[in-house]
Amino acid sequence: MRQTASGLAALGLACVAVLATGCFQAAELVLPDEDCEASATEIRGPAPELATAAAHWPSANRDLHGTRATFDSAIGSGNVGRLEVAWSYELEPTESPNGALATNPVVVGDTVYVADLDSKIHAIDLQSGERRWLIEHEDPVFGPNGVAVGWGRIFASVGGSRIVAYDAACRDELWATKLSDNGRGVINIQPVVVGELVLAATSSLSIPGSRGFLYALDAETGDVVWEFDTIESPDLWGRPDINSGGGAWYPPAVDIESGLTFWGTSSPYPFPGAEGFPNAGSRPGDNRWTNSILALDLETGALRWGHQLVPHDLFDRDSILTAIATVEGPNGPRPVVINTGKHGRVAAFDPLDGTLLWDTPVGVHKNDDVTAFEGELWVLPGALGGVITPIATADGVVFVVVVNAATYYSSPEESSAGFATALGEIPSQVVALDAATGEVLWDIELRGDSFGGVTIVNDLVFVSLIQGGVVALDRATGAEVWSMRVAGGINGWPAVAGDTIVVPLGLGEQPAIVGLRLE
Repeated sequence: MRQTASGLAALGLACVAVLATGCFQAAELVLPDEDCEASATEIRGPAPELATAAAHWPSANRDLHGTRATFDSAIGSGNVGRLEVAWSYELEPTESPNGALATNPVVVGDTVYVADLDSKIHAIDLQSGERRWLIEHEDPVFGPNGVAVGWGRIFASVGGSRIVAYDAACRDELWATKLSDNGRGVINIQPVVVGELVLAATSSLSIPGSRGFLYALDAETGDVVWEFDTIESPDLWGRPDINSGGGAWYPPAVDIESGLTFWGTSSPYPFPGAEGFPNAGSRPGDNRWTNSILALDLETGALRWGHQLVPHDLFDRDSILTAIATVEGPNGPRPVVINTGKHGRVAAFDPLDGTLLWDTPVGVHKNDDVTAFEGELWVLPGALGGVITPIATADGVVFVVVVNAATYYSSPEESSAGFATALGEIPSQVVALDAATGEVLWDIELRGDSFGGVTIVNDLVFVSLIQGGVVALDRATGAEVWSMRVAGGINGWPAVAGDTIVVPLGLGEQPAIVGLRLE
C-alpha cells in the first residue's frame, strides 16, 4: 500500500509559522515538593553523569563517540525472548503526522528523561514507569529533539528556538538561550553535554533566507562560547529571498582526545528548484557546507576540515549522521569517523585530516545521481529515505538501517519539501559494514519502514518499525532472533539500562514511552 508523507510538510510549515511569530507559551511546572533540594552542582570538568552512568544511557547516543552500543546490559540472545512490557507511560494523543516523540530518552541512575514534540519534558521512574515530574510546554517542534543531562541539570531544546537549562530535581529554570534569531534557522536537535559545554545547532527547515549554525554554549550560564555558520556564502548564493540551507539536526560525535567535534550537515533549499530556477538554478555552485561532514575544534569552533558528500544537491540528501568507530591499524586500535545520511551512502574518514577512507552505497538507488532533469522524476532514496536515523558501531563494524522510500518530483522547478514520498512499498534494510574497509558484511530486509535507528546490546542489534514493532538481530549474521509487536509506531530511538529497554512509541492512538524488561 502506498502512503504519502505530505502531512509532514504541513506540520513543518505550521511549526515554522509559530517560530516566525515568536508566540511561545510559558512553561507550566508541576510544582516540586516543599522540601525539594536543588540538584545542580558547580560545573567543573566533565559531567559526572556521563562518567558514572556506565550501566545506563547518559547521552543521546549513549556516549560521545555516538556508538549506540552497550555491553553493560543483562539482555542478550540467550534471554531476549523474556522481554515483556513492564510499564507504559502514556502521553496525550496528537494529530501531528510526526506523532508525539522523535527523540532518544536519556537514563541516569533510576530516572528516564525525555522530551516530546510539544517540548514537554518528562522525568519517569525507570523501575515503575511512574511520573516523577513534568515541565509543561505547548511549543510544537518538527523534531528530532530531546534532552541532555549533566551536573544535576537538564538541558532541553524548547519550541525550536531556545536551549533551556533546568535543575533536574526542582525544575527551576536556570537559563534560556535563544538561538533562532535573525535568520539562524530552527532548533531540531537533541543537545549533548561535552566537557563544560552544551552542543546544539539550528537548521534552515526550508525557511527562505535562513541558514543553519552549529553552537557551543557555556553549561553554567548559557552564553554562546562559539558558533559556526555552515553556509560559506554570505548572501545565500545570491538569492536570500529564495534560498536557505545547512545546519544540523543530529548530535555530533566527539573525540575528546583530539579535541574535535564531527557534525553532519543538512541540505540546501529549494530542491529540486524554484519557479524560473530549474535544477537549483537559484543557488549555483557546490553550496558548501551543506550535505557535508565538518570537523570543528571543540574549544573554538574553528573548522579543521570538511568534506561535502553531495555538492549542489537537488534531492534533499542531508548527510546528517556521524559516529566514531574503532578499527585495528598497524600500530593498534585507531578511530575512524563515519558519516552517512539520506543520500544512502556510508563513508569513513581519518579524524585528524579528513582523508576519505571509503565510501559505500547502501539500499536501493534510482535517479539519485541525476544532476539535471526535465519533466517528472522518481528518485530513490527519497526525501524520507536513505539512512535517516541514528547508526551504531561496535568491534570495528558499522550498522545502519536504510529506508527505501522514493520521492516523486513533478518538475525541476518544483519548490517543495519533497514529502511526496512513497512509504510501505519497498522493505527497509539493515546493513553491517566493516569500518576499516567499507565492505558489506551482511545485508537483510525488514518487513516495513524502519525509522527507529540502530542500537547494539551485547550480541544483538535492535531496530524497529514505524508500523509498530521491535526487532532483535544477531549482530554477527543479521539473522532475526526475536521480535515483538507494540501498540504504536516508532520514529524515535531507544535507551537501554540494565535489563530494561526504554522505547518511545510516538505514533498511534495512544503515544507512550514503554519499558521492555526481562521477566
